[in-house]
Amino acid sequence: MTCTGIFFARHCLAGIRMEDDDLTRQVDELSAMAAIYAEEWCVIDEVYRIYCISVCERGRKVTLQVLLPETYPSRSSPEFQLHAPWLRDEERVLITSSLEFICSENEGECLLHLLVERIREHLQEKGVEDDQNGLDATTLERWATIEAPDPTPTDTLQANTETTISGILHGEPFTDRKSTFQGHIAFPIVSLEQVKQVIRKLYENRKIANATHNIMAYRIEIPSTGAFLQDCDDDGETAAGGRVLHLLQMVDARNVVVVVSRWFGGILLHMDRFKHISNSARNMLEMSGFIDSNQDTSKRKKNKKEKTR
Repeated sequence: MTCTGIFFARHCLAGIRMEDDDLTRQVDELSAMAAIYAEEWCVIDEVYRIYCISVCERGRKVTLQVLLPETYPSRSSPEFQLHAPWLRDEERVLITSSLEFICSENEGECLLHLLVERIREHLQEKGVEDDQNGLDATTLERWATIEAPDPTPTDTLQANTETTISGILHGEPFTDRKSTFQGHIAFPIVSLEQVKQVIRKLYENRKIANATHNIMAYRIEIPSTGAFLQDCDDDGETAAGGRVLHLLQMVDARNVVVVVSRWFGGILLHMDRFKHISNSARNMLEMSGFIDSNQDTSKRKKNKKEKTR
């Protein structure tokens, strides 16, 4: 064997040993994170090595989602994304910069714990600022809450209605370029209080609570007037909630709340993300009988024929 061939073979073996070492170190670090942070730690996708942790401090909450490359920690840093409804753009940039600095200063080391504790330090500092400014931090946290409009006799149903929710149905998760989408639906819903109950129930699931976005829309019919109570929440995915609500209106779905969870995988999907969100919501409506799938298919075929004439 030539010198070049020997060097190439040794280089390949070294690469294999390094990848094996990375995998071992990742497994050890993930086990430690799960032990240290317990319920705050959540596995999103073991295949793609995507994980989440919720950092709570002084009434505020930030979710850190990380994707571990195959060459982490020896040659790569974790890819991460921050999620917090209250976080302003300038604050997000500040925290992101500090986390990137930690990654650059600790190349070759396992550093998930350092990232989490840096976020916690920021929340503690933010809490001190809130105290100095006389702010109640709990009022700033929008996590899993829905603000109801001011009640009037014509647009409010009694919150103590005896109508019960049949349960929350969950769709099959769908993954595209490492982003995962999953729909959820609950009905019959006849009051804003029941909408809140559904959201609270969903957020009891750590994986759903740690989703990058939980897009929501509801539509409630008021029998006495024939009008509708309806609203939506983008949860950081601009214009997504409005698209789900528009779908409810188009199919005339009544007394229902639909939520679509998205776990971002680090690759931008651009307009495809809206298609996946709408399809996830539509699938839940079809599964629950709000859309006749056979009728919907025949309608699409008819429209296609008309377009070709």
